[in-house]
Amino acid sequence: MLELHPLRARDSRPLELLAQRLWPLSPHPGGLCWQLAIGQLSSDNTLLAHRGGEPVAWAAAEEPNVLFPRSQITLQGASADPGAGSALLDRAMARVGGAAVDLLVLDGDDELRALAERTGFAVAEENVFGEWMCRAATEEDVVLPEGYRLRPVREGEHEARVECHRRAWKPADLPWPERVGQVDPDLTSRFSRERYDSTRAGLLYDRELDLVVEAPDGSLAACCVVWWDPRNRCSEIEPLGVVPEHRRKGLAGAMALEACTLTARRGGDRVFINTSPNEAYPTPARTYATVGYETVERGTVYTRPAR
Repeated sequence: MLELHPLRARDSRPLELLAQRLWPLSPHPGGLCWQLAIGQLSSDNTLLAHRGGEPVAWAAAEEPNVLFPRSQITLQGASADPGAGSALLDRAMARVGGAAVDLLVLDGDDELRALAERTGFAVAEENVFGEWMCRAATEEDVVLPEGYRLRPVREGEHEARVECHRRAWKPADLPWPERVGQVDPDLTSRFSRERYDSTRAGLLYDRELDLVVEAPDGSLAACCVVWWDPRNRCSEIEPLGVVPEHRRKGLAGAMALEACTLTARRGGDRVFINTSPNEAYPTPARTYATVGYETVERGTVYTRPAR
C-alpha cells in the first residue's frame, strides 16, 4: 500500500540510504544530507512516498529564487516505483498551481520523463540545473599560499568551523555579478551549530573529510565537506566557501583538488560539485574549471509555462 506524508525529522537517514540505492537517479546522498541539515528540504515543501513501511520516492517543490526564476520540482524514485512517482508529481503540481515550473529529469529516469511529457512539460531551452561539474579522482599536489594549511577540522573546533561557514556565505559578500543588484547587507547565513551537528550526523559524514584551510594567523579561511560514498565510488563537495578576505588566493581550487586526492586514496573514481556555469552566479564554476572540473549533463530540465 502506498502512503504519502510530509518529511519528518526521522526520515533523514532513510532518505540518504534511498539516495545511495538510487544513484545516479538521485542526488548524491551527501548533498542530500546537506539539503536536509540546512532545512532546504522540510515538511513544508517535501513529500515522501512509503510502500511497505519503507521510503521509495520523494518530491519537493521550491519557490523561485535569485538563481532560478521559476518554481522547481525535484522528484526521485519514479522509475523504481512508477505509482509513487505519479502520485508525487500530482501532489507537487497541485502545490505550485498555475505557476511556471521546472522539473529535472535525470538521465535514465525514463518513467519520470514519460510522466513529465504526459503532464504538459517540454524540454527547456536552458539546462541550468541539469548540469553538474565533475573531475576524475586523482592524487594531486596541492599548493597553498605561504602560511596557509589545509587540514581536517579538529575536535573542539566546531564553533570556529560554524563561524567560518557563516562568514564565507554571508549573502552580501558573495561574488554576485552586477546584474543581480544590491543584496541586503544585514542578511546573514542561517547556518548554526545545530545545523552543523545535523550535518555531522549524516550517513556519509567523516571528520577526516570535513576540510578547513587555516590562515597564517590561526583563523579558519575556508571550509568544505567532502562526502565520500563507498557504495558508488564517488564523492560530492557540498558546500565549499571561502571567507571574503582570503578569496582570490586559490583556496577553493586547492580544496577541490584535495577532495580528488582523498577520494582516490579511498578507491573512488569521481568527484562531483553540484554547480554549473550560470550567469546569475558565475564565479564558482569558473573557479572549479581552473583545476580541471568539467561540466557534465546529469539530466534534462523540463518546463511547463505559467497557466
